[in-house]
Amino acid sequence: MDKWLERFNALSVGEKIIIIAGVVLFIVGFLPWYSVDLGPLGSYTRSGWESPGAIWSILAILIGLAMAGVVALKNFATVTIPENVGGVTWPKIHFGGGLAAVVCVLIKLANESSHLGFAFYLGIIATVALAVAGYLMYREEKAV
Repeated sequence: MDKWLERFNALSVGEKIIIIAGVVLFIVGFLPWYSVDLGPLGSYTRSGWESPGAIWSILAILIGLAMAGVVALKNFATVTIPENVGGVTWPKIHFGGGLAAVVCVLIKLANESSHLGFAFYLGIIATVALAVAGYLMYREEKAV
């Protein structure tokens, strides 16, 4: 366990944020993104995996998982990951992925903005964290 903690502490700030935000976004996907209280008829909730506009939150969650997975594989596994993909470096890919996740959640918000649950706000925060982390990694890359 100490070995994993040492490796985690050795990560850059951006990489730490991506791992944490990706996992948080996945967990938040199962919580209520929308909730409606119909009084005596009961209360109904919809998670990030359900409609309305499920495709957008699902895409954002999958982007977050992919970003976290790449960072985890690159730093914790014995797998060799190339430094770039088609000439595009990983910090640029993470920055673009984070922005794409934010756009997906904002499209979901534009699709249906009434009866928002607490998890919707957590989802927005997690996707913004992914974009910020990608930007931090990109800025760090440019400085070198």
